[in-house]
Amino acid sequence: MQYFGNDLNLRWEEELLSPLEGGKITDIQVMGDKAMVLFYTRDKTTKQFNFYSQFLNTSGKWLGQPVLLDAFSTEEFDEENKPGILLCHDQSKFALSYRKFQKDREIQSFMVVVADQNLSVLYKKEIIVPMTIRHFVPVASVLSDSGNFFVLGIKYTTDKKVKAPGESYYQLIGYNKNEDRTIDKEVKIQDKFLTDVAISSDNYNHKIVVAGFYSDKTTYSTAGIFTCYFTEDSLSDQQVLSSPFAASFLQKFVGDKKENKNKELVNYSIDRLVLRRDGGVAVIAESYYETSRTYWDYYTQTVTSHYYYHFGNIMILSVNPDGKILWSNVFSKDQNSTDDAGYYSSYASAISGGKIIALYNKYADEESSVLYSTVDGLGNQKTDVLFNEVEKVSVIARSARQIDEETLIVPAFKENKFYMVSITNQ
Repeated sequence: MQYFGNDLNLRWEEELLSPLEGGKITDIQVMGDKAMVLFYTRDKTTKQFNFYSQFLNTSGKWLGQPVLLDAFSTEEFDEENKPGILLCHDQSKFALSYRKFQKDREIQSFMVVVADQNLSVLYKKEIIVPMTIRHFVPVASVLSDSGNFFVLGIKYTTDKKVKAPGESYYQLIGYNKNEDRTIDKEVKIQDKFLTDVAISSDNYNHKIVVAGFYSDKTTYSTAGIFTCYFTEDSLSDQQVLSSPFAASFLQKFVGDKKENKNKELVNYSIDRLVLRRDGGVAVIAESYYETSRTYWDYYTQTVTSHYYYHFGNIMILSVNPDGKILWSNVFSKDQNSTDDAGYYSSYASAISGGKIIALYNKYADEESSVLYSTVDGLGNQKTDVLFNEVEKVSVIARSARQIDEETLIVPAFKENKFYMVSITNQ
């Protein structure tokens, strides 16, 4: 673990080990000026797991004693939903959650432990999902500032797991702590394929926002966007609202693969929802796909595989509370690489001064410029060159973090030397 001061000089670094003998660290999150560390111990005889949390200060010292959050026995973890820390927006609370199965896996549940910033447990709740693991697959979860927990998943009506109208839809399951009740709602559009989704907690309007893409024809392309708003206390909802992409918007995606006579975009996934105070939402999505090639190398007499990564344009949409698209924009980039998992690809996003910001290498190589794009609340777009090609700077955009209202910290390489860069929006 490394700690940098405000001047971005490295103050200290050391191997971070569990404070309990035999403990294993499973998650770390920053809360204010402290790092909260989640770790567990396991008794191999009883197969009991004990999950603890403890704070680490800016000097790298443990604060207080480990606090036991939960203890349970299990044969195995859900590998795709391992226990981790989920923070609410104002960081006043966090949740430890994990998925449990019965032996026959005919019923599943989500165990939720919510605690405050002093590591005091506020409540524990097991949310029963009376569906098999084949019929309900969790996608994302969120904790509101009020301490209510919600999980969004895909509900399949058959064992085939087909993402088609009538055979799958999204399902939102939540727990309201004040009323001590579990709430269950469906998210579907008649005769539409729902191809991607994201969830966020609108703490200003006390609603849960679900937004995603839909298609008229396929399970992998997108013709427009849908939104759905649920009140946090009871999940009473309006209808699912949808809005198609305008033809003029689709024309901005030069070079992008399209489907259905160029009426639908392909390979776009939602990364982030930005909530508007009027109840609307901005959606940020990126084009991404990967391919591979495997062949017999006669020279080395071995089977060789190569993986090719493509990170394309960034899409930004602002959607009104009535579901209609207010404006839409595109940040153009074309990042292609091989066998590196897209290390220099994708982008960093930030919100500052009422603007959505994206920072990225235009291409995934050392000769690329680094671009800084912004779009304001009216859809006005601007792109500046932060570093030009001759400076030979490459940012590791996916590892960047916004640390306050105005500052984005970005790891970068310049002529094979590692730097931490502070970018301030002015």
